[in-house]
Amino acid sequence: MGGGIRGKRGSAWSSRYNARKNLRQKELSQYHDKQRKPRVFISFHIEDEAQVNLLRYQSKNSDKMEFTDYSVKEPFDEKWKTRCIERIKQSSVVVVAIGEETHKREAVLWEIRKAHELGKPVIGMRIRSDKNHKIPQLMLDHGDKVLPWKLDALQAELERTQST
Repeated sequence: MGGGIRGKRGSAWSSRYNARKNLRQKELSQYHDKQRKPRVFISFHIEDEAQVNLLRYQSKNSDKMEFTDYSVKEPFDEKWKTRCIERIKQSSVVVVAIGEETHKREAVLWEIRKAHELGKPVIGMRIRSDKNHKIPQLMLDHGDKVLPWKLDALQAELERTQST
């Protein structure tokens, strides 16, 4: 047996214990921050894929915006629909990339309808700031928010949907 008061541990042990405890709390905090990151399903017309890929890139490499992409990147068929339903359910929000043809694309309209049925918030984002492309009627009927292509505006809206 060592010296000292029984049941008390030395200060070196206490320091190591507290350091490990603080590290664990920091790791948990970072984990929860990542878990709070919005899970975004991006709905878009295939001809607008380049702009959507830019948005995905910006979400990974910008300090203004961050989200996890839950989009399905497969052709429009029954398997695709099943995967979309799963992904939309797992998402916290659906972002619709609004381009020239978006308002009349069957797959995009189906995704918007599914998001509304599942109670998911839908945000429109105009992919070209110099154009005033037509907003899908389903979004207008539902009163969904439509934003310009501005990362800080999208991030603010994603955070707003997370807090409600």
